[in-house]
Amino acid sequence: MMANWHLRRNDNNEILEFDQDMLWNDEFAWSAVAQTQPIHSLSGAVLVQQGTKLAGRPITLTGDWVWATRQKVEALRSWTDVAGLKMTLTHYDGRSFTVGFRYHDGALNQVEPVRYVTPEANSDRYTMAIQLMTL
Repeated sequence: MMANWHLRRNDNNEILEFDQDMLWNDEFAWSAVAQTQPIHSLSGAVLVQQGTKLAGRPITLTGDWVWATRQKVEALRSWTDVAGLKMTLTHYDGRSFTVGFRYHDGALNQVEPVRYVTPEANSDRYTMAIQLMTL
């Protein structure tokens, strides 16, 4: 049995499941260390301030090869209307993250039908990118 991604709303425990084949495409592009632009003091020393970020790690789930039903896309889209929504994303390997939507990056974007026909049906298939960040 294949394990999948699970996204659970923390306010009502509603769960959406996404195929394991969705790629976390920015998993290794983030560092917990924040650093200022280096500057030189009058003595010529390099001054750099560093600190540890407490949250804000991007989690972008994508996959042109992974199809979700229109019904699932509509449900997820409705979640984006809930300001301050906290969710728990469970990775198929067991790791879990408290997340929210990255509204500044589009939250739910690149939603495209695999094959467009009208009228649309709940079973129609779509590809998408889900923009999340740790809270």
